[in-house]
Amino acid sequence: MPTIFDHITMENSYELFFPKKNEGLAIIWLYEKVKNGYFKNGVFTEQDIQQAFDAVSSLNRESRERNPWGYYNSIIMRLQEFFLYYDEEQQTYSFKDYGTYLCEKIFKMMSERFNPTVIETICTDLYKELKDVVTEEDISKWLEIRFDKEKIHLKEQIDYLNQQIDKSVMELSDKAKLKTDPLLTALRDIENKLNEISRQNNELRVAFREIHNIKTILINHPARENDRINENISATIDYFESVRISLNMVDSRINKIQPKIRQFFGLLNRRLFDTKVEKFFNYLLDKSIIVSGELVFPDTIKSFTVRHPPSKFTIVEERDGLFVGKRNPPAVYTKDAQKEANAYKNSYLALSRQSRINQWMEKIKREIAYLQEYDLSDAFFKILEAYNDLYIAVNVIYQTIKIYDQHEKWTIEIDCGNIIQKNNYAIWNIRMKRK
Repeated sequence: MPTIFDHITMENSYELFFPKKNEGLAIIWLYEKVKNGYFKNGVFTEQDIQQAFDAVSSLNRESRERNPWGYYNSIIMRLQEFFLYYDEEQQTYSFKDYGTYLCEKIFKMMSERFNPTVIETICTDLYKELKDVVTEEDISKWLEIRFDKEKIHLKEQIDYLNQQIDKSVMELSDKAKLKTDPLLTALRDIENKLNEISRQNNELRVAFREIHNIKTILINHPARENDRINENISATIDYFESVRISLNMVDSRINKIQPKIRQFFGLLNRRLFDTKVEKFFNYLLDKSIIVSGELVFPDTIKSFTVRHPPSKFTIVEERDGLFVGKRNPPAVYTKDAQKEANAYKNSYLALSRQSRINQWMEKIKREIAYLQEYDLSDAFFKILEAYNDLYIAVNVIYQTIKIYDQHEKWTIEIDCGNIIQKNNYAIWNIRMKRK
């Protein structure tokens, strides 16, 4: 089966998707006019297309003027494949979906500014919608329509931060070459920008905090039994993992650049300090004079004391034997192997029990996400069967009732008249029901 690379390398296929520079610039020129409302309803004529090419100064005007119809016709025919739609009745043109999408993407990347609030809103909305998704049809729509539409926007903000790092490094290089500003000033500016990017990256992490909740639902969703849905879910989880890696990469890049800038900054400061000290000494040597055997500094230098008189200290003698406190003999503890073993055993049992309680609490939380009703009595006997430990079973049921009795989405119903017995244990009929 031919791959995308095989198709794109076929004759003329690449040029249809990615036109030559002059053709691409003309497309951008037309799109900007459409975006600004210059063309009514986004419709334009062949004369407008010719005007777009005239606006591109690097065109081969000689070949265009020699055969204008043939020159424009061949280019327009190519652009009609993916970029332009031609209305034969009205003899007008408009943008196709691919042309609009590509131009919008370019405009967005060149004009977009950092906005973690948008990312936070998108992630929150995706999570809220996913919580109510139960059926295979609904999860497919969420993955293929809702999420697929938003995932491009999620990565754009990280790309923006990476672009800002590249831009900062290039600015430093340019300023160092042009020497328009003092290098120390340039270093301070770049370091401040990197600090700002680091702060923005932390803001972006906060905006992406719902990703963990989304991944948890997707990982445990029952629809993963369907192979096609499971493949889409796996791809989505991989996408979120790539977001996490990209955020870490931004931090990593900054952490690699900043120490070098600070080291360079320190070297320049040291060199500047040495230069100033050397100038100061030369100034003293040139301007100072000897008067009556004493050194007199220039008027601009205030006199200062080079040698201070010695200080006098009062020494208090400490005699032996004074203020001797009575020392208690150190306590001696005898190890008791049996007590240590019992203490270890009790600690291990307590940790093991708490771990199993937590596991069952998480299990109940996952299972009720897709149910309208849940039988806690049945869960009680399942825990007993699994661990044969009444302490674990009672604590799981007690904590579940405590959490969900006042829950906004769940209510607890206890039927004291209906006692369920099994394996010498009995419990009231306890059920959780969605409100």
